[in-house]
Amino acid sequence: MKFLEQPQLEMLTSFLSNREIGDRILNGRIEAFSCKRAGEDKRLSKMLEQQYVDELACSPTSLGSSPLGPLSDSGTRRLLIDLISTLNASFPDHDFSSVRPEQFLKEQHVSLVMSNINMHLAELSETYNSSFLEELWMSIEEVVKLKECEIYSYVPDMEEDPFSEGNLWTFNFFFFNKNLKRILYFTCIATSKYNPEISASQQSAALEETEEDYMEGDGMGAEMGGDVDDMNMTGEWEEEV
Repeated sequence: MKFLEQPQLEMLTSFLSNREIGDRILNGRIEAFSCKRAGEDKRLSKMLEQQYVDELACSPTSLGSSPLGPLSDSGTRRLLIDLISTLNASFPDHDFSSVRPEQFLKEQHVSLVMSNINMHLAELSETYNSSFLEELWMSIEEVVKLKECEIYSYVPDMEEDPFSEGNLWTFNFFFFNKNLKRILYFTCIATSKYNPEISASQQSAALEETEEDYMEGDGMGAEMGGDVDDMNMTGEWEEEV
């Protein structure tokens, strides 16, 4: 998966890093990747493809169906490998190659995904910038065109992955635009700032973040233009006239 540099997403990721909200610290990232494979991605793809094919040969019913579709279909296997490769690219210190297809879910409605994310991040708008969520969705729209996306979520089930125990909540969404051959990955983890596993340096970094990085009418808002033609930021689509 090739990382795609997107200045607006980088600014959002910077804002969501070690961000203190009440008694919680948020760490989020929004990254875009091309589905073009090269180097390590190709090796991982070949390994996983052979693994799934062998498993199907030994037990056809074991991967006969999954939330992503039947693993007997090469397109489903490619999608699964792309999602795993995205996780590996975003968290290079972790290996997600053992993730099973049932740990991914296909989301049925973009509006529900937007509402879920808005609910978790609402306090950021209340505390730092009232237009944060609007700017967030405008940026995502510019990169992947939400109406053209299939959306998948990841359900953590690993003891040592970044989403393991000790977190208050997490979300992981993949916005996959098949036409653009692009995946936008949006994850956020909330931890208690009183969690002993959080280092003093992390707490210090969160506390030293100043509001002038992201004040209303300043920061990202000053650099983001354009609008989303028929989408509002509550997670609903406006009817076209």
